[in-house]
Amino acid sequence: MIKSIINPDSLKKFMALVAGVNRIVITCHKKADGDAIGSSLGMYQLLRNMGKNAIVIIPDQLADSLTFVAKGMDYVTFSLNEVKATNIIRNTQLILSLDYNTFGRVGCMQPWLEESKVPKVLIDHHLDPSPDFDVVMSHPMISSTSELVYRIAMEAGWLKFVDKRVASSIFVGIMTDTGNFAFSSSYPEVYEVMGQLLTYGIDKPYLYKQAMDTVPLNSLLLQSYALLNKMTIIDDAFALIVLDKNDLEQYNYKTGDTERLVNRPLSVKGVYWSTFMREDSKYIKVSMRSEGDFPVNTLCAKYFGGGGHKNAAAGEFNGSIQDAVELYYKIVEQVKNDINN
Repeated sequence: MIKSIINPDSLKKFMALVAGVNRIVITCHKKADGDAIGSSLGMYQLLRNMGKNAIVIIPDQLADSLTFVAKGMDYVTFSLNEVKATNIIRNTQLILSLDYNTFGRVGCMQPWLEESKVPKVLIDHHLDPSPDFDVVMSHPMISSTSELVYRIAMEAGWLKFVDKRVASSIFVGIMTDTGNFAFSSSYPEVYEVMGQLLTYGIDKPYLYKQAMDTVPLNSLLLQSYALLNKMTIIDDAFALIVLDKNDLEQYNYKTGDTERLVNRPLSVKGVYWSTFMREDSKYIKVSMRSEGDFPVNTLCAKYFGGGGHKNAAAGEFNGSIQDAVELYYKIVEQVKNDINN
């Protein structure tokens, strides 16, 4: 049985806000992953089925690997159509913030969302939610924001508005954010949620194939190159992959091409901490994954201004790729000292 977890007062406020408006904007974090887009589009279709004029605004271009989720749904890319996006935000009656805990994670959309005077609702599963919201539904122990969207629909009595499209989006979000149930899913209720989603007639094999087992050729070549030439394993336990601008240009990198690359080294026997650094235009993107009780979220928070979950986290480094790597090796030495002591 799926237990109620949403704070009743928060749920009541959220339901009242939705009932009292028609125009609703749904937002997610920059470089949207499967959970960000899955939860956002799931909520979008749910609200559309309720007769609401909902629309999703994403900060930047959606990865090619995730466009299948959004097929036939209405969303605006802020970085590609700022005029249209800002006009929609100016005229909305309610803003929903999904899969991020602070407006700092929405990139160039941040000032527009912060300055809006309409009510703002946070629906998320990351630690340390910002107080800059009128309603907060934050549950870090839940697998994904997508699962949280389903639980909200369940507790609000909105399951009658869930259809195959809603269920498919939520399914993709849960599946991708757990690494196909490799992490953040060690509790029975997440499987009960997935079981209920299957009752809506979703095409599970297709969704798995598209979300977890389909990549562009350039992505496959880039990841193969990274594993063969840019991966270092330290003490048979720690793995580091570094891709600079030249590497990315060589393989015509697009957003999403390195998705799940950071997970690959964990398949090596003995490796329990994997780090991936990618040189972007303004900063070094740092992603970490781990197994067992090794908490990469604390490392990302302390050294890279980020965070996430115990076994899956990310952050950013403002500086050169060389400086980022140098810092990484200092962290490794500190980790080794902590282990030995």
